[in-house]
Amino acid sequence: SMPETSQNPGSSEPTPEEKKDLQKRQKYLMLIGTLAVTVTYQAGLLPPGGVWPDDRDGHFAGDPILHDTNLTRYKVFFYCNATAFMASVVMVILLLNNTISKYKRSLFAMKIAMVLDLLGLLGAYAAGSCRKLKTSAYIFALVIAVIIYIVIHVLLSFDEVARLVKEKWKKWVRCLKRCFCCN
Repeated sequence: SMPETSQNPGSSEPTPEEKKDLQKRQKYLMLIGTLAVTVTYQAGLLPPGGVWPDDRDGHFAGDPILHDTNLTRYKVFFYCNATAFMASVVMVILLLNNTISKYKRSLFAMKIAMVLDLLGLLGAYAAGSCRKLKTSAYIFALVIAVIIYIVIHVLLSFDEVARLVKEKWKKWVRCLKRCFCCN
C-alpha cells in the first residue's frame, strides 16, 4: 500500500520522504507495466503454437495454429492476454498522471488494474503452456499459488486488515517465545 501522510497530520501534502518513496514506486510500476504491455503485445502477434505459414489446407497465412488445433485453449489465451494488455495500458496511463497519489479512487483503479494484469498474464501463460497432463498439473499448481498470493497481498493492502494481521502476529510470536524459551 502507498504511504500515509501520518508524519504530517495537519497537512494533506506528503512529506519529502513519502514523495521520494512514491516516486520510486511509480518508477518501478511503470517499468513493470511497460514490460507487461510489451510481452502481451508480442504474444498477441505471435500466439503459442505459432501461425500458419501459408494459405493451404483451409488455413490462411498468419492465422493462429492453436485456434485450429485447440479452440478452447486459444480462447482462454486470447482473452487473458487481451485483459493483461489492456490492464497494463491502464496502469501505465494512471502512472503517467501525477495526481494518482492525491486521489483514493485513482489508487483503487491502479490496484484493480494490477490485479487484472497479473491474473491475465497468469491465465495466458497457463493456456499457452499446458500440453501434457504433467505439465498442466504443474502450471495449475503455480496458478493456484499465485492467486493465493495475490489475494493475500490485496487483503493486506487494506490498512485495517494489515493492522489486524500485525497485532495477531505479535501475539503469536509472544506465545511462541513463552512456549519455547526457558526465560
